[in-house]
Amino acid sequence: MSQPAALIFPERAINQRGQLLVISAEPARLEALTRQLERNYTVYTAADAEAACRIMTETLIEVVLADQRLPDMLGSELFRMMRTEFPDTVRLLHTADNDPQALIAAVNEGGVYRILSHPCDPAELTDAIREAFDHYSGAIQNRRLLKDLQAAKGVLEQRLAERASDDPEAANHLRALDEQRAAFMGMAAHDLRSPITVVLGFTDLLLDERTPPEDHREFIEVIRESMHDMLALLNDLLDISAIDSGNLKLRTTEVNLKRFLNRVLRLNRRIGEQKQIWLEAEIEPNLPDFRFDRQRIEQVLNNLISNAFKFSHSGTTVTLRVRRIEAGVEFSVTDQGLGIRDDEIGRIFDAFEKMSNRPTANEPSTGLGLSICRRIVELHHGIISVESQLGKGSRFTFTLPQAD
Repeated sequence: MSQPAALIFPERAINQRGQLLVISAEPARLEALTRQLERNYTVYTAADAEAACRIMTETLIEVVLADQRLPDMLGSELFRMMRTEFPDTVRLLHTADNDPQALIAAVNEGGVYRILSHPCDPAELTDAIREAFDHYSGAIQNRRLLKDLQAAKGVLEQRLAERASDDPEAANHLRALDEQRAAFMGMAAHDLRSPITVVLGFTDLLLDERTPPEDHREFIEVIRESMHDMLALLNDLLDISAIDSGNLKLRTTEVNLKRFLNRVLRLNRRIGEQKQIWLEAEIEPNLPDFRFDRQRIEQVLNNLISNAFKFSHSGTTVTLRVRRIEAGVEFSVTDQGLGIRDDEIGRIFDAFEKMSNRPTANEPSTGLGLSICRRIVELHHGIISVESQLGKGSRFTFTLPQAD
């Protein structure tokens, strides 16, 4: 089957009854599901992926229920295509396949809202479809709210423009705050949606009595990783908000650099070893105690080393160098990774910026870490910079001045 060309949903009103597409190669199943569901929804049916794509391009489908085994491709593969062309549609997968890796791929790549085991209890199916339509309605309402906010933003910008001649500095400050608010909302909505979907999908599988007990641990690990991703994003958003609002206060103390750096190296070496990347250290001997916020500078180093791991291949080396300079102390993290394009280096420390290079093992990234690093260093009255050569690696350097 040839893949459908990129098409956009037709602009049409949402059917009050809800529009459901059921995809199955079994005529009896299509007939039974139509009888069960047509009382509450407008039901469309397709016997294969090609027919399903044709319906999707012609009709505003809100929820899709597909069998995993289709004549022309797997249901999870079809959902992966739909996720790009029809991102709003809520996808439910019906499968007798208990292969954990296949189910994980279906959730991660196809954006599956729920996985229903075969055979599925009719009452459970009815509840799942109702919840899917509720989820779709909530997403549409959020989009309308965002549209209203954007309209309000336009009015605000107009008023700011009218007042800019009287107080241009205040107008620019308010405009920057409004743009940051919009970025925060878009970032949180986009990046939290995916892990939440994963958690919901695998929680359903754990609650399903037909899921083999030996699969439980793997599903729990997937849930834990997704929750970790969400927590990392929320922590980054809170840090950015605290810094920008002036509420992040440094707790500076005299730090023994040798003990401090040994801790950083010990923790990060374990992370690097998981990817077979080696973390080496070149630390000037007899470094004196230095005054800074231990927790926040450790956060900076952890972020720079973590980024070096993310954008490097297995078998390479990341090097942490620390030396005394005339004005204070200099830290640098050098990798042998992908490097940064010349036209992107200028934006590397901006909030919400994600570069064209993707992590080599698909590790998650919020796009906020380097911006937080820059702001923490600047709160210490230091400077952070980067040098990079595309395809050969990068070197991030920051200096902290000696406190008076």
